[in-house]
Amino acid sequence: MVRPAYKITREKPGSELAAETAAALAAASIAFLATDVDYAKILLRHARELYDFADKYRGIYSESITDASNYYKYVAGNQ
Repeated sequence: MVRPAYKITREKPGSELAAETAAALAAASIAFLATDVDYAKILLRHARELYDFADKYRGIYSESITDASNYYKYVAGNQ
């Protein structure tokens, strides 16, 4: 099965995708804090960068990556 790769950009943002990924990285940083402080700091730095991106470049993922709307369409009020 063909599985194309897509990305969000400033011109084609996906705030919910970036913010959810930021949350996952922040949670991972907590998990690694006790065993690998340096890695935890890297994860947290990237989480903050992604969150800032999500906040600054707002847009709906399924509108930016229209192929994704067949599978992951954002519907307001249906989170």
